[in-house]
Amino acid sequence: MKNWLPLLLGLILAAGLILASARDREARLAPVGAIGAPAGIGGYAPPDATRNPLAPPISRPAPAVPTLMPLSGAFTPAPPGQRPYIPILMYHYVRYVDPGADPLGYNLSVTPEQLGAQLAWLRAAGYESIRMDAAAACIRGMGPCPVRAVALTFDDGYMDAFTAALPLLQQHGYVATFYIVSGFVGQPGYMGWGEIRALRDAGMEIGAHSVTHPDLTSLGLDDIRAQVAQSGATIAAEIGAPVVSFCYPGGRFNDTVAAVASESGYTSATTTLPDGPQENPFTLPRLRVSGDLTQEGFQWMVAAYLP
Repeated sequence: MKNWLPLLLGLILAAGLILASARDREARLAPVGAIGAPAGIGGYAPPDATRNPLAPPISRPAPAVPTLMPLSGAFTPAPPGQRPYIPILMYHYVRYVDPGADPLGYNLSVTPEQLGAQLAWLRAAGYESIRMDAAAACIRGMGPCPVRAVALTFDDGYMDAFTAALPLLQQHGYVATFYIVSGFVGQPGYMGWGEIRALRDAGMEIGAHSVTHPDLTSLGLDDIRAQVAQSGATIAAEIGAPVVSFCYPGGRFNDTVAAVASESGYTSATTTLPDGPQENPFTLPRLRVSGDLTQEGFQWMVAAYLP
């Protein structure tokens, strides 16, 4: 056993020296985060981390998320005294529909690909876009008129106006007017107020389309006023912006209905009449864009009114 004692003492001494060396190294390394300590784990500082030790801690921003800026709706004005015709295009749904299973729904719908191709052609052909509030100002002689523009309108406030139409409009740099049935907001298949406010924030115009989408010509005067005026008031209160454009439900109107739209403070009202003059801002015709309309038919329809 005496032969093992020197070896045991040597091992204990060596261990003590190693421990002392480790403690001395730790004492020379300042804790990470201490003032003047090198940045990085274990005291390692990357070349780009050199900074004033008294400066506030570096706050690295989150990766930027690409966003599309709101569109202004600006257009090239026509020469003074000129008022070119403004084709007003009427859309409803932007979705896929089986024409055999739902022929009516198919007629009221265009696919995202159809809408994208139509907007691409409009842009390539030099057409700008105009909201209905600006179109009404032009027609009423209270604002500039576009030299070559179309007005894009979407009826009823379906959810695909937000999920499908809005991205395509932004992609092509176009503005549009969305007519909302105030009593349908938030119901299945329709936008909620959050989506409608997002349209507003993107530079789109929000118009009114009645409270419950009735045939206004079948109602008494008080009910007409409630449907026409209340819808706009409700929408304006929810989006925090004036609502000055109206769309007759189903395109149904008469002199009384048009007079109520005017007295309710709107500056225009659109119909479903396919043709006609644009002298009266409360009987404005629109061109229906249906699901069975070919690209060639769309181009011909627009160019026939504004070559």
